[in-house]
Amino acid sequence: MDVSRVVHEFQKVKEYLMLKDPAYYFLVMSFPIGYSSEVPKNAYAMFNGNMILVGDRFFDKTLTVENKAAILMHEALHAYLGHLERAKDLMKMGKAEEVMAFNVAADVVINEKLEAGGFEVPWDMLRASHVGISRAAALKMSAEELAAKLSGLSRRQLLRLYKQSSRIAEGERQISNYVPINQGSEEVRRTSNPGELRRVLEKKLRRAKSLREPGTSSYGQMRFVVDIERPLVDWRRVLRRELEEAVESLRDIRKRWSRTSRKSEWYPSKIGLGPNAVEIYVLLDTSASIDDERLRRFASEVYGMLRTGASRVVVIPWDARAYEPIELKRPNDVEKIRRGLRGGGGTIPDEAIKFVLMRARKRSVVVILSDFELAETGETKRLFSELASRHKLILVSAGRSSVDYPGTFIKISD
Repeated sequence: MDVSRVVHEFQKVKEYLMLKDPAYYFLVMSFPIGYSSEVPKNAYAMFNGNMILVGDRFFDKTLTVENKAAILMHEALHAYLGHLERAKDLMKMGKAEEVMAFNVAADVVINEKLEAGGFEVPWDMLRASHVGISRAAALKMSAEELAAKLSGLSRRQLLRLYKQSSRIAEGERQISNYVPINQGSEEVRRTSNPGELRRVLEKKLRRAKSLREPGTSSYGQMRFVVDIERPLVDWRRVLRRELEEAVESLRDIRKRWSRTSRKSEWYPSKIGLGPNAVEIYVLLDTSASIDDERLRRFASEVYGMLRTGASRVVVIPWDARAYEPIELKRPNDVEKIRRGLRGGGGTIPDEAIKFVLMRARKRSVVVILSDFELAETGETKRLFSELASRHKLILVSAGRSSVDYPGTFIKISD
């Protein structure tokens, strides 16, 4: 399988999950995910300890992006709901038929819940109809309740269904030859057993529970920034040309009177830039995919911009929508960011870009701070192009190493 195709297909799945619901994105992206040709040929994916592995069948041309998102959600939900943990307990007790019944029941319950939530589960994955019950009944049951109902099936029937299931009890199988396509969170990577993994995921999902669409709920509304660090970008170098052009035009400089210093008559008066001085608009991504560490990094870069001598920096927080602008005029104003940023929803830059196109003076500097895991609409690329044609556009990424948008691209460490 061509690795570039694997990465490209996975990127489309990530974008779909983010647009559908940030909580789904958080859950799936918490896992290390890899591609391996050793995944059984009849399986789309498999769960291996604290990792999801996808095989050749996952990239079958008949599967849509929606199908693939459902498959990854299926595997992630087994871990989140504790299914692997309980299946292993049954295996330790030597209850082979109960293990098979539980595997089948867990698959049915997850797939029906995914479809009820709007996911497109591949047609050949287990449904309620396979075990002789209605979808409405399956949606009301836990995996344990449904497994108890399956105890009346013959061993032959159970074995046939088990072969079609994802076989979560076989998650012990080790595969070392794989291509990583998602790093996952350090907390998940460090887990050593299914119980610990489930608790880590529950903690993560509690944070992401209200992160749907714009971050308007009381839980996801405010994003806090704790510490300002040293900027990673040399903003004096990046903005040198714009700042020099502002100062070179004498009509843009006006002297502001101030009392002479008592210490020395040579103490300089205050010099300020006039109405045509450079303005910087910072579109600051505060969506669900931006964790607290990245927010601190972004705030530090804004602080670096203020220290260059820019007369005005306007910060526009955004997720699926644009929030109230924060105007900064001096380095100490960065405290306004420290008090809290709105956001925590999806990642759609359109509204923030439109705000700049409406408000910014000609040839302003526009800096976009983001991980650039964007959920594009039909307008997104056009808006980026229009923004770059009117203003100096600088794209600062704390995630992707390249983007397909115009402007000066800068990658900073995650």
